[in-house]
Amino acid sequence: MDNAFDLFKERGFFKQVTHEEELRKVLGEQMVLAYVGFDPTADSLHVGHLMGIMALAHLQRAGHRPVALVGGGTVMIGDPSGRTELRKMLSV
Repeated sequence: MDNAFDLFKERGFFKQVTHEEELRKVLGEQMVLAYVGFDPTADSLHVGHLMGIMALAHLQRAGHRPVALVGGGTVMIGDPSGRTELRKMLSV
């Protein structure tokens, strides 16, 4: 299993990392499950989603288990952005 941590660091995925050695060790010695979630309230994915998708691809190539989730709940209520009032319910 290749160490995905080294690849992420080399390609600039990280600016700062807490517990760097521990994370590197886990990614090098164990299979981890990693997920990225997408809010399907827009018509399509865009370039802003690419970093998460690429991270999953790199993890998969290194022997880890990637999961991409499309939110079911947020499609009905929208993305919570700190508003205090209820949002209008959308159809699925």
